[in-house]
Amino acid sequence: MPHLTDHSTSFPPAVVCMAAGKSQIIVIQKARELGYAVLAVDKNSRAPGFAFSDEKMVMSTYEASPIISKLRVLKDKYQLVGVLNRSSGVPVVTAAKISKAFMLPGASPDSAHTVTDKAGLMAACKAFGISAPDCQSASSLTQVNRSALQYPCVVKPALSLVGKSGVHVVSDATMISESFNDAREISMNGMVNIEEYAPGRDLSLLALVVKGKLHKIVLRDELNFLDANGKVHFAGIAVPSVFSGQAEETRIMELADQVVNVFGLDRAVLNLSCRCETSGTPKLIEIHLDIGGDLFYEALLPKSTHEDVLGIIIKALAGDLTDVAEVNFTPAALLFDGENGPTPKRSYIVLTASDRGTLETKISKRYT
Repeated sequence: MPHLTDHSTSFPPAVVCMAAGKSQIIVIQKARELGYAVLAVDKNSRAPGFAFSDEKMVMSTYEASPIISKLRVLKDKYQLVGVLNRSSGVPVVTAAKISKAFMLPGASPDSAHTVTDKAGLMAACKAFGISAPDCQSASSLTQVNRSALQYPCVVKPALSLVGKSGVHVVSDATMISESFNDAREISMNGMVNIEEYAPGRDLSLLALVVKGKLHKIVLRDELNFLDANGKVHFAGIAVPSVFSGQAEETRIMELADQVVNVFGLDRAVLNLSCRCETSGTPKLIEIHLDIGGDLFYEALLPKSTHEDVLGIIIKALAGDLTDVAEVNFTPAALLFDGENGPTPKRSYIVLTASDRGTLETKISKRYT
């Protein structure tokens, strides 16, 4: 068993894993490999991740109180040291409530709620001077000040389970009603954001916050495309970003530092999505306080780095890592494939190249 920091009790250190579905198996297995007991939570009693867990808690990841009550029963068997969550949305808030209940460093439930609700996030950005698009949030089009809208604009759910779902780039007023209704159908709280369109590249910073200090893991390019109706489709991820090592990355790190300070993050994974033009100022689009998915750890990382990035993240979230060494990445891209581009079946290919420029050419050829 790998060495772990000396914890305060003789009980085995344990982490809670929010959900135990197929995509959580890699997280559960890695945590076990690192020497942690895994207390998995999933409302599906047949969730495949339970087979690899030390404790099986058949509960919804949307409800914190029952989970906390069960964990209190287990406190004489395990020492809870961290919460692992790969899901966006409500489970982020549940994870924050568990951390608070057991006095673990992390995001506060209030901060977690704000960053998962895009309407609340945009309002907080305006209040604290964080660079972000101007935004109107509404549950009905009658609440929208249409005279203030400038086109193109972005219409999207204020709270969604899957990133980029229900997002539209609206080019004129004739498209606003259909796009609004589509976004509202997907929204988990019935609210829709209508945001200023921010030009530039879609970027995602994967970072760790340890004792309030930000540690970059990698800046990634998000590859998205618009269909004929202006709907945004997620096409893949490329690492490192074309802005990595450039002035734009420095500005994105400054934006991320501001987020850490404003929301009082102490120990967390930070997935910060933004848009940035060349030589421009990045604008914050979304914040995800979860480990993340999209086959990043399963398929892309093995082709780009020999470092155990998932292990680094888990050890940091469990309080067993106080510093994060720089991780080197070689150019690689994960592209979701399909007859007409990426599909819900999410078949994929991974492209590699000796340099980022060559990789960019390969990606362009794939989607032209």
